[in-house]
Amino acid sequence: MKKIITICALLLWCIQFATAQNCNQFIGTVNGKKLVYLNQDAKGNNTGKLIYTANKKDASTVTVHSEVIDKNGKSIGGGDSEMICDGDAIKIDMKAFVPSSSMKQYGNMQMSGEAKYLAYPLNLKAGQTLEDGSVTIDMSNNGTPMSKIQMDVTNRMVDKAETISTNAGSFDCYRITYDASMKVKMMGIGIPVHMKVAEWFAPKLGRFVKSETYDKKSKLVGSMVLDSIN
Repeated sequence: MKKIITICALLLWCIQFATAQNCNQFIGTVNGKKLVYLNQDAKGNNTGKLIYTANKKDASTVTVHSEVIDKNGKSIGGGDSEMICDGDAIKIDMKAFVPSSSMKQYGNMQMSGEAKYLAYPLNLKAGQTLEDGSVTIDMSNNGTPMSKIQMDVTNRMVDKAETISTNAGSFDCYRITYDASMKVKMMGIGIPVHMKVAEWFAPKLGRFVKSETYDKKSKLVGSMVLDSIN
């Protein structure tokens, strides 16, 4: 009996150690990093940039500041969110999923709201179905409430494993597809916009390396590509 208890305790310790190692690797990779993405229209023309700056909060959490830059180099908005590694998955605050193209209409506004997370399991594999997510985001200008964004992400599916090369390097990714519905409410009135998204998620970064957005007729609307890591 003692031998069995000892073996079980050893296995539990190994699992806990592996979990800590996975999260430590993720936190260590992104801490203090600035990821710069290029926004492109359907024809591949650059329309601006999206900058994520990540800093370690604690052993399992990274805080992320996002900033949207237009094609003239002017900051037009941003917000703060978190990424959490719980040993089983990397969880990303859904405020980070608002398309940067949608931020242009708000000018220099800020995002806030209760944190809701989308989970990316550490053991991703082709054919896997992922959890859906929903979030309500408040848009304000210098503290004055302006509007609300309701965003729902559904039908998330891991398509395949693929290596993606960009100006920032080559990354082992998983292609994940999902449906996104976004409704902007102003004075209680909102018109929903439906999109289809394909993203190439790199577990090492806990972020996508590339994403493509399509309208409901599957026509390409725009894309984002990781350009540099500083």
